[in-house]
Amino acid sequence: MSEMLDQWAREHVWFPFSRPGEISGETSATILTRGEGVTVTDDKGNDLLDAVGAMEAMAVGHGQQRLIDAATRQLQELSFIDTFRYTSKPAIELAHRLAVLAPGDLNRVHYTAGGSEAVEVALKLAIQYHYLRGQPNRRQVIVRNGAFHGVTFGAMNCDGGYHATRNDIYLGDNRFGHSAAPTSESTSWGSGSQYASGAAEIRETVIKLGPETVAAVVVDPAATASGVAVPPGQDLIDLRHLCDEFGILLIVDEVITGFCRTGDWFLSSKYGVTPDLMPVSKALSSGYMPIGATLVSARVEQAFLEGDPRDTIFAHGQTFGAHPVACAVAIENLNIMEEGDYCSRANEMGDYLRSKLSSLADLECFVDIRGLGMVNGLEVKAPASSALSNKEAATFLRRDLRRRGLIAILVHPGNVFLITPPIVTQESDIDTMADIFRDSLEALEIDGPR
Repeated sequence: MSEMLDQWAREHVWFPFSRPGEISGETSATILTRGEGVTVTDDKGNDLLDAVGAMEAMAVGHGQQRLIDAATRQLQELSFIDTFRYTSKPAIELAHRLAVLAPGDLNRVHYTAGGSEAVEVALKLAIQYHYLRGQPNRRQVIVRNGAFHGVTFGAMNCDGGYHATRNDIYLGDNRFGHSAAPTSESTSWGSGSQYASGAAEIRETVIKLGPETVAAVVVDPAATASGVAVPPGQDLIDLRHLCDEFGILLIVDEVITGFCRTGDWFLSSKYGVTPDLMPVSKALSSGYMPIGATLVSARVEQAFLEGDPRDTIFAHGQTFGAHPVACAVAIENLNIMEEGDYCSRANEMGDYLRSKLSSLADLECFVDIRGLGMVNGLEVKAPASSALSNKEAATFLRRDLRRRGLIAILVHPGNVFLITPPIVTQESDIDTMADIFRDSLEALEIDGPR
């Protein structure tokens, strides 16, 4: 049966970021059949440690019975509705819950089916906000170097030259998104800063484009996709001041950093910053159901309460936005996180993870480990004796890690491992991850591809 499923996968499924017949550059499918805690199991019975938390979404661990039960109860009561004209109890309760947890006056919630779509909502709201305020020429957005904010057409404009995208094909010169230059102060944040842009570089881009043309600045506060650069909190504070100075909206993408993963409910809250718009997803449901949302500030909402009713309608919606089952699961997921003090746990386990991975510093191919809470980046390089590029060496490592029982992924510029395990991860799990990384790095240095 495994061979047949692999054949069907290669013949019929077109996997993300892959050519037909390939799965992330591989020629055979890894078919996962079950998960429990931090571990997933494939159809051959092999256990794999999930070091990336199922695409950064998994917070409460695989196989969480309370979320399964929450989905079952809701399916039995009300499985689905016309979400354009009706609503449900879980959708209303979750919106209230998010408004209470969110920083400042982010009191209005627009539901989506995922993170890219939540960014799309934020962009459309930003452009319409300026239109309603008599500034229809404000249509451009500015992002960090190396940024990735999604794959829908609007979100693709928020691509900061991310290493794995091909938006030169899809957008060409027809784009409204602009990437700021990498930070010139490469020592100010540590080694990761060379892959991202800070407030100073974004300010330069605002001036170059003309503030009167800029609708929004869009940033991940941890610069996760940009080599996990982890800017200091002052950077987000400076961006808030910059946007206020020029009448620009600040969109803080907390799709990855939200819901305790960085040690607070939102990284914006940790830094005392209230965005104008805040897309969220992933750990909102721990990935158990597809759900996202854009949280909207009172300032943006007010613009839609004034003026011609024909112009103030937000003409946007998705069939599966506010899905009642997804909302019910998200509510129970937040209950679990609150009861277990997951924000404190993310800080504690993140400190331990970075401490353990720092022990790899004696290896030639190790560059550094950086992060915040349970969002971390391990940068590697090719051995001096090899003809490999850093990206090629990292690709070898990613495949070798999986062969040894560890799931990991790479982010910009292609040689930084994003390590975001479930927040329920134990010290013993982290010890095992560090051991596997050491074995794999040693294999690369001694007898890896030449």
